[in-house]
Amino acid sequence: MRARLRLVIALVLVAALGAGGFLFARQAVERQREAAAAREIVDVLPDVSQRIQHFRRVKVDEQGKKIWEVSADEAQYREGEGLVAVRAPMVAFFLRDGREVSLRGETGTVFLDGKELRRIELQGAIDVQLGEYALTTDRASYEADRDLVIAPGMVHIRGKGLDVQGAGMEVQVGAQRLTLTQNVQMTLWPKT
Repeated sequence: MRARLRLVIALVLVAALGAGGFLFARQAVERQREAAAAREIVDVLPDVSQRIQHFRRVKVDEQGKKIWEVSADEAQYREGEGLVAVRAPMVAFFLRDGREVSLRGETGTVFLDGKELRRIELQGAIDVQLGEYALTTDRASYEADRDLVIAPGMVHIRGKGLDVQGAGMEVQVGAQRLTLTQNVQMTLWPKT
């Protein structure tokens, strides 16, 4: 009877070890498949070096005050090209007088020169907040070397007692000067 009990225990032990080995081998094969799938995705997107959720980049001056800030829900950094493709971007410029100029869009591209911001392009439902004025357009860009926001298409500006529509907008950020070059229509309301 003891011999049979030992034989049954040995068979159960061998069966358990066999099942454990089978499950271990199955998991190893599954991991290899997942790694191969990940390599295929990387091969399809060879220029994407990093994918970042809740992307944020800030430049501050010597006194610790913000100069500009770029944030987005998601970013894809392309190291070789020096650019970051962003989803739901927000760009803010902090003026010397304490005010802020901010742009929001659906998608965009941030062009970097090392650690410096060179250019930003935004597309889709662009909202620009310039003090008490709100601007909307479908495409806008910022050129750092000229400190200029450019919106080549139609722009709608709303503010206190003012409604303006036009095309070909340029905003000199530091000088806080806005220019519309084409098809300008303006409506003014008296103070109430």
